[in-house]
Amino acid sequence: MKLSNKAKFASVFAALASGLFMSGSALAIGGGGGADCSVSRDTGLGSVFYVPSGGSGNYNILGWGNGTGGTSGTYRGLLESVAEQCILVAAATTANSGDGRDVERAVNDAKSRYRNIVGSDPKVCTSGHSQGGGGSFNAANRLDADCVIAVQPDTVFTTRIDRPVASDVDVVCIFSTGDVLAPALPSNGPNCRRNSTRYTQELTSGTHFAPTTGDGGEPGEVMREYANRWLVN
Repeated sequence: MKLSNKAKFASVFAALASGLFMSGSALAIGGGGGADCSVSRDTGLGSVFYVPSGGSGNYNILGWGNGTGGTSGTYRGLLESVAEQCILVAAATTANSGDGRDVERAVNDAKSRYRNIVGSDPKVCTSGHSQGGGGSFNAANRLDADCVIAVQPDTVFTTRIDRPVASDVDVVCIFSTGDVLAPALPSNGPNCRRNSTRYTQELTSGTHFAPTTGDGGEPGEVMREYANRWLVN
């Protein structure tokens, strides 16, 4: 039997939400190699902050949006490993981050709360997984961000990219060979490219839920490489 578009949407949405929920319950905390900073975890209103200490003492910001049904705790190992590179991570706690509003609030809260360590004009990169990956384009437009790191972005079922990011914004979209929920083809890779000027696409191993385990598997490794390249002073 051929599924209608509505039924197909519902089944993919349910798979995304249920998979993130189960993955979060089996979370293993891990860190990336080459870390220079220690990290503390602070909680705000609608946000969680992974705050580095050490290195230069002056940090840029990565804003994070969760996948459908996920929380910042689902990605704790991954986000801590990014912060260990001396990057302040401002993670929205919402399970529906596609429009970018909650990530915008998290980043602006971080700019105010941690102004003594981020300065008056920090670089900002927006990032996220699945729905949050697609939403990282929308958050970048709201924040006038410098870069986008979209991890296995869904741009079809759970969110849409509202408009292209500015021509000077660096963008990378990271896809995985075992991802059947938000694969690069036929739509997500072309949607990312269509809404970017300075665009790179990376292909890694792993399933759609690799970013929720430990420090994020191979997608997490590539995410950290770009975060280091674009955000570390």
